[in-house]
Amino acid sequence: MSAPEFILKTTPPRIPRTALEREPLQRIWANVRERTTIVVIAPAGFGKTTLLAQWRRNWLKQGALVAWLGVDAQDDPTRFTLALLSAVSSASGRPAFDALMAQYAAESDHDIDALTGLLAEIAFLGTETVLMIDDAERLPDATVRTSLQYLLHNAPPNLHVVVSSRVPLPLQTWELAAKGNFATIGPDDLHLQLDESTAVLGKHFGQRLNLDQCTRLHELTGGWPLGLQLVAATIEREPDLAVAIDSLSARRGDIERYFFESLLTRLPAPMTDFLIRVAILDHLAADLCEAVTGHASAGQYIARLMVETPILSVAGLQDWVRLHPLVRDFLLSRFEQLPMAEQQELHARASHWFAERQRFHEAACHALASGNESLAHAYAERALWTLTLQGKLLEAREWLDRIPPEVVAADVDLRLVGAWIMAIGERNAEALEISQAILLDPATNPQRRFVAARAAFSAAAYGDRLGLMPAILADWLAYRPEPSASIEDPIQALAYANGVAFMALHAGETQRVRQLIGQVPANVDNDSLRLPIAHRLMIVGLSHLWDGEASRAEAALWPALVSAERIAGRRSMVASMYAAMVAAALLERDQPTAAQALLAHRLDVIERHGAPDVILLAYRTLAYVALSQGDERRALNILESLGELGERRQLPRLMLHGFAERIRLHSLRGRSETVESLLQAMAELEDVFGQTSFSSFQSLYKLTRAIATTYAALARNDLDECDRQLEAADALANQLHRGRDALTIRVLRAVVVQRRHADNAMPLLAEAVGLAAIRGCDRLLADTHPLAVQMGAALHAAPADAKARRTETEPGQQPYSALPERAAASRSGLLTTKETEVLILLDKGMSNKLIARAMEISDETVKWHIKNLFLKLAAGTRKHAVDRARLLGLLVH
Repeated sequence: MSAPEFILKTTPPRIPRTALEREPLQRIWANVRERTTIVVIAPAGFGKTTLLAQWRRNWLKQGALVAWLGVDAQDDPTRFTLALLSAVSSASGRPAFDALMAQYAAESDHDIDALTGLLAEIAFLGTETVLMIDDAERLPDATVRTSLQYLLHNAPPNLHVVVSSRVPLPLQTWELAAKGNFATIGPDDLHLQLDESTAVLGKHFGQRLNLDQCTRLHELTGGWPLGLQLVAATIEREPDLAVAIDSLSARRGDIERYFFESLLTRLPAPMTDFLIRVAILDHLAADLCEAVTGHASAGQYIARLMVETPILSVAGLQDWVRLHPLVRDFLLSRFEQLPMAEQQELHARASHWFAERQRFHEAACHALASGNESLAHAYAERALWTLTLQGKLLEAREWLDRIPPEVVAADVDLRLVGAWIMAIGERNAEALEISQAILLDPATNPQRRFVAARAAFSAAAYGDRLGLMPAILADWLAYRPEPSASIEDPIQALAYANGVAFMALHAGETQRVRQLIGQVPANVDNDSLRLPIAHRLMIVGLSHLWDGEASRAEAALWPALVSAERIAGRRSMVASMYAAMVAAALLERDQPTAAQALLAHRLDVIERHGAPDVILLAYRTLAYVALSQGDERRALNILESLGELGERRQLPRLMLHGFAERIRLHSLRGRSETVESLLQAMAELEDVFGQTSFSSFQSLYKLTRAIATTYAALARNDLDECDRQLEAADALANQLHRGRDALTIRVLRAVVVQRRHADNAMPLLAEAVGLAAIRGCDRLLADTHPLAVQMGAALHAAPADAKARRTETEPGQQPYSALPERAAASRSGLLTTKETEVLILLDKGMSNKLIARAMEISDETVKWHIKNLFLKLAAGTRKHAVDRARLLGLLVH
């Protein structure tokens, strides 16, 4: 090999200007940097070379010597060894490595001796040394099994070898792994997360893309780094990015060229034919693909493609994979070029396979594509119940619309399932009418009456007609096939239990709700009953949020959200419903950016399929996120849209909260005429909530109106009116067990007392803040009133003489009031006020018992705050937490 070739192979690449410094990968580097061998394995386009270049920079900053080597198919053992010597020589500048090169350049049969000499010189060097080998999948098999294997197993303690490869290498690494000297980084580690994709697109487009658009592109590319780059390159020259995103396709332009060059020209022809024909399948399994294509090697093809390419990913179902969306779009364009007869035959085979396994939705889809419309309708009729129970409402509605109306009208069971499908969404009024008609029909048998009552209850719930529910619930049990029998069918039992819990929730019996819900019965299949179980968790999550227990709501719902996204997709009905509630909890915990990201590109799904409570949470969260970002105009637009949606859908509760939140905002800005107009509009809703359908919300209406009127009175400085309204609101909040509203009322009372310049304002506020901290409501003051925020700052800056006197009984301890660091830590935004105070007392060396006494909280609450400190500061001990806080500037001394 010539000197110029050595130079090219050992010159490290430049880090791209748009490359993202990915925090998760930096954490991985920190965890594995001491290992002898680190192997990065992922298909093309996952950023392996960029990652190695960034890690190279990290090691250089640590003072390590870092050598780079790009390898290829010509690197037999001799050439590989000489290239290694050249790389280390170039990085170190030591003549000893040049001497080794000269010694072994002409001795092609002494490769191991040369490697031994290289390793000995590195050991003698004593400096931490890193050898990076890129594109190792290109190496000849003999080089991997001999030279590379020898290098890894004989590396001295000061040498780290980092290898990147598109495929797993035939290396024996079990001994290294057993000693803790081996680490593997795979595609799951390299996939971009949503926030990372957003950051990458932000570097490309600045503010030209909003979060919803970034989220759409992230979902389209599936976190594949190269896919995101291809998409960005495709749309960046377009004048209208929104139109460009809507029309994105892998059937033309740069994306098509990439897939043509990397797939159709590089894969074996039989495998390419296989991929084109299985592109019609949403998910792939070996036996399904074999049945459709006739390829006996289907399983081997899938296994190879999973390892060698980025085009397949694991689906939520066991042993199933899916094609990358862009790849599938490209392949479908090729599928459509096949003869029509072959296309229909492939679809017919898929339909038959799914029908044999009673997966009638997929069978119907492929039957329709094969041209057999009557068979498709027959399968669709059998699929509707399953689709609805799984929360696949969009698919169910599409099939319902396809089935001829006369067929639906003539079939009571189809009308029933149709009513249930329509109930869960915008057509709930129509569903209520259909189900009640079936209930009133004397020819309807008891089993159908029971199902019709369930559909009527769902329609009433999604139509927010709570006043109709007691009668429906009472009749529900009356329609059992045998009045004295228990509900044995798990679907019906689950639905009825949800109904009872839903009524208890809106009656304010939040603790009873959680007792009623309990655990999902053992005989319930979680996958097949995804929607009833989701409703069950929705009720639990709402009960925590209404209690003001944001932390508990997040803990209850987050695992379910992750599971729903994995199984059904990010924009599925169930995942979107969970996301709305988790986002509300995250907002309460003062994480508005995370809350906004959860709701990105989901609001339309929530509007179509969400219960009124879920819709309300989503809109309110987005409005408060906008306020946290200083965008009052956007917040007001969101709240106006909420009111318009409520009016359009005849959901007065949405209108009520749209008015109330706007009254709060305009009152804080002193816009008296606007406030009076909105108060009048709110007053006009009183007659609506007097109607039977909405009468159960009368107490909530009065509570919401009282709080809104308090804000208006505060703007006028009418403190007596504030007192009257807050007294009424407090009684209603207690009656309804609305713990979160009760906290707001406490803070408003403190604000009113402060306006009167009374001495008890600060104690009132301190009590509210203390309760909020325990429950995880970290934005209580910011979301209530600006004066409350000022009072909170003064509360933590003022001396607390009573607390100081109590701590004087402990010799050698500094009084709790003498905390000059408190303001600095609170301003950081990382810690809550209470966590800051606990941190400062930890710095004083105080025990949990003394901290509890000083802060007038329980020992358990102290433990809770310390646990949160450990989590936020990435600490394992009390001393470690204090040290980390100093490092981050949270403690000033």
